[in-house]
Amino acid sequence: MEDAPTVRAYPLWLAWANRPRRAVACAFALSLGVLLGSLALNGTAALGWRMATRHTAQVAFPLFLAAFLASSIARLWPGPLSRALLARRRALGLAFATAQLVHGATILLYARHAREILVPDFNFVGGAVGFLFVLAMAATSNDAAQQRLGAGAWRALHRTGQTYLFVIFAVTYAGRVAVDRAWWPGLALLVAALAIRVSAALQSRSLRSSTLPIE
Repeated sequence: MEDAPTVRAYPLWLAWANRPRRAVACAFALSLGVLLGSLALNGTAALGWRMATRHTAQVAFPLFLAAFLASSIARLWPGPLSRALLARRRALGLAFATAQLVHGATILLYARHAREILVPDFNFVGGAVGFLFVLAMAATSNDAAQQRLGAGAWRALHRTGQTYLFVIFAVTYAGRVAVDRAWWPGLALLVAALAIRVSAALQSRSLRSSTLPIE
């Protein structure tokens, strides 16, 4: 969740992410609109807020995948479009953080009707740690924070956070697929995302090996 704060408008479908502030504003507006639309359709009782938690999570999910895969896609399929996506990785990461925090606020509002979701069990703790990673990565998605932390620590924080959030999404979707197969597309996207990341990592390792001097 890093890279240049401002990039040119090409391509048009990514223009909303040309600047981090614009991406954050767009993600917030979309998440808020989805939240209000969900409540309008399902009511403001317990069911309405429970559906709103699902719908706001579904806003955050594709933004996470875009930030998670930007560098891998650019490595495996270099070209103008993949470079444009990579150049906006910081903005995409901040957009995801915004949408995810709206999702977190929605969970807290839903807890007024279902206090049991705040019981500090395994699911609660795992989710809370995920939100802490989101906050930490968002707070350090700037050049000044990267300089203060140092490149190694900054990279470790963001890689660990991304990996942890991927696991959270995977566990969540796998659990839902076990109950209702209608959730399988989300799990399939995560499996594909993992395959892309692994393929990109293997390609990088192969390139590094091929450039090592022969003794």
